[in-house]
Amino acid sequence: MPSSSPHIILIDGKSGVGKTTLSLTLAEALGATVVHLDDVYPGWGGLADGRNAVIDGVIRKIADGRAGRFRSWDWEHSSPGIDVIVAPDDILVVEGCGISTSESRELADTVIWVDCDETARLERLTDRDGEGFDEHRDLWDAQVELHIAENDPIDTATVRVNS
Repeated sequence: MPSSSPHIILIDGKSGVGKTTLSLTLAEALGATVVHLDDVYPGWGGLADGRNAVIDGVIRKIADGRAGRFRSWDWEHSSPGIDVIVAPDDILVVEGCGISTSESRELADTVIWVDCDETARLERLTDRDGEGFDEHRDLWDAQVELHIAENDPIDTATVRVNS
């Protein structure tokens, strides 16, 4: 794992477990730049595509000391949004379902898996998204479960957090 600047932190976990909250807390405490995969996933079936775009376009470049770039996703219009430039700051936090893969872990300094009780997770999703997420939950959760099976983000995490 890398050990010099920039310091790259990955935060993975299922939807509704508190990844975004943790990333914002770390960003404030550490002065870090944060990339939220929710801004990148190309629709409800795009977990792997969004993750891979950030690994290639942001994490790999930041690890090399260069600026990263990703194409945002416009959820309102279900279409690609604007390009976003990510400066090669001292600390980068990337949070989102699916971000911890063998490839991304090789580039990261710290990998966090966030978890919580399933009942609490579902309540948080309802509170956050209302019923808007309900019709997409099975498709999304299936992608997350596939990611867990293929990439073992839980056992390979350097830090595990229960929220």
